[in-house]
Amino acid sequence: MDIFISEFYDEMRKVKFESYGILDSSNRIHTLGTDSKIIGRIFEMFSQPVLNSIAKRHGLLLTTPESQTVYPDFILMENPSSKNKIAVDIKTTYVDSNQSSIKFTLGSFASYMRNNTKNIEYVYTDYSKHYVIGFVYKRNGQAQESMVYDYLEREKIQFPFYDVRYFMQEKYKIAGDKPGSGNTENIGSFSTKNFNDLKNGNGPFSSLGVDAFDIYWKYYPKYRSDNKAYTSLDEFIEWFLNQNPNKIELLHEFDYEQTRKNILTYAKRYSII
Repeated sequence: MDIFISEFYDEMRKVKFESYGILDSSNRIHTLGTDSKIIGRIFEMFSQPVLNSIAKRHGLLLTTPESQTVYPDFILMENPSSKNKIAVDIKTTYVDSNQSSIKFTLGSFASYMRNNTKNIEYVYTDYSKHYVIGFVYKRNGQAQESMVYDYLEREKIQFPFYDVRYFMQEKYKIAGDKPGSGNTENIGSFSTKNFNDLKNGNGPFSSLGVDAFDIYWKYYPKYRSDNKAYTSLDEFIEWFLNQNPNKIELLHEFDYEQTRKNILTYAKRYSII
């Protein structure tokens, strides 16, 4: 297992997810409710000390972007000029039952993957790895919304979420071949009802490779595009195999022949060609 992923699970075993709310200076707790944006931020707060421990163990800095609207949520690096930065994004979603489909949005495909600097801290080519920490939880419908309790009464507060499951995986291994929703330009994870599929990184690009993932999403048509060369993995494979190799470019160097080999192997395995 990837060393960072292994250490993430070791550290996460120490984390308790019970969260009463926000404690103010008068020792009163303001409850969280079940707003998904607030809960997402709570999971970021749970993750940061874990990532900080991992960073210190490897002699790395852990930083966050100056702007909250750019990718990624966290950066691990030796120094700001490093060309081997590690991006970590925190993603959360809730499910109604263990049989519900699990789906995440994994960031834009129409910005930094195409021009290297748009909506990203530093530049895309400075990053050698892109990880996603995903949290899947169930909402507690009994959780109090925006109520205030004295600290000594905290046991009366209903936790806003339960049955928390989590994973850490490289982004390309959990990516699917469709946007996160029909009218956005965000990468969607592959849809599954099996949490372990995400934990183990069983997405289609896991075998196709990270370069195939970058090519797929760099050339994926924008939402309002009139010319859509492909909108599925099957169509992409046909498109790729019929392209002049010199016309396929990424912001970083890549092994075209190995990528082509991976695609052909995948296509034959699933009888696409």
